Amino acid sequence: MSRRYAPERRRVYWVSALLGLLTLEVIATSCAGAESSDESDARTADSAVDGGREVEGGAVIDATVDATHDAQGPCGDVEWCPVPTNYPAGRAIVSVWGSGANDVWVVGAEGGVSHWDGYEWTFASVGTTWALQAVWGTGPDDVWAVSAPSKIFRMTGLADGGAPQWSPVTAVWEAQGFKGILNTIWGTSPDDVWVTGNFNIRRTGISVVESGWRTVSVDGGVGWAPTSSFSNHDIKSIWGSGPEDIWVVGATGSLTSRLSFAAHTNGVAADGGAPTWTAYDTGTISVLYAAWGSGPGDVWAVGDYGTILHFTAGTNKWTPVDSPTTEDLHGVWGAGPDDIWAVGERGTLVHYDGVAWTASSAAFSDDKKPDLHGVWGSGPSDVWAVGNDVVLHFSGFKPGAKRETP
Repeated sequence: MSRRYAPERRRVYWVSALLGLLTLEVIATSCAGAESSDESDARTADSAVDGGREVEGGAVIDATVDATHDAQGPCGDVEWCPVPTNYPAGRAIVSVWGSGANDVWVVGAEGGVSHWDGYEWTFASVGTTWALQAVWGTGPDDVWAVSAPSKIFRMTGLADGGAPQWSPVTAVWEAQGFKGILNTIWGTSPDDVWVTGNFNIRRTGISVVESGWRTVSVDGGVGWAPTSSFSNHDIKSIWGSGPEDIWVVGATGSLTSRLSFAAHTNGVAADGGAPTWTAYDTGTISVLYAAWGSGPGDVWAVGDYGTILHFTAGTNKWTPVDSPTTEDLHGVWGAGPDDIWAVGERGTLVHYDGVAWTASSAAFSDDKKPDLHGVWGSGPSDVWAVGNDVVLHFSGFKPGAKRETP
């Protein structure tokens, strides 16, 4: 992604040299924030993240961290550095995705998006005040952000003036008074994008309940076809290694009695065109929030109370794994089968090295520990975690680094 759309800025450089005489040159620095647009009749999404939990009506999250380190800078004896961005203070950041080390996107409350180009973060808006729940893409010029079935946005490159061009995508469903959000998005290509969330739709004249969709071509544009018909389910995450290996995880049951749920499809369509799904025993009652795998036979899921599950080839159920925390875990991502990160409430950061999960630490100011919601990286030494008013960066393990018990 080009830096042509970054706001005008002034930079600060400190140059010191000791050659018998010490000279210090100081130049002041500031960054101008990008303007964002709002809808006059926009509403917040039906669910927002507050303290790591969903609440009705959308909520403003109190600022929890004063980030004082740059993306690659030192953080003393801890391994994760808070990174300053121009994302508005007090807004939750809930999801992160990128196509590479110099192309990273984060999204969150009030339609906010921020982009890292390898040099600085640039804030913008997709053109809504609804809370964005997830971001994903196929490359630098194809990025998607979702909020609700009628609030799906796509960035397809730079508009006139060099700003990223976010445009609304054809709505899945436009019914008045409809409640529900899209929790997650994933795909196999720019023409095969999957979305789902916490609702069930029964269209007029159609007997099958719809709970998830994938893109199809309609008159040269984007349309949607059903992918699932789960009833009374809240799907939190989609992950797949390809079109023939796709998992969803989340919860099933009522709001007062929710149980863990995980299902898999090999992509083969049943009658009516939707894929056939097989539910698998999770071995826990904990709600699952995220899934990631290194391949078809190596998939991980995380959830409530520090739950960590592993699914391996040749088995017919998930296996609970010893966890170093009891805090709810909301995100998981790995650089490989023996290098996996999970993040969660109260600043929880845990890592798997192929043998065991252990706690990591971050430089939170004033000992404040914000809830973390998402994690993604371009490689083992370039990993990002996001949460309540904070963006963290990991640039590699430090010998003798501090370890915390979450």
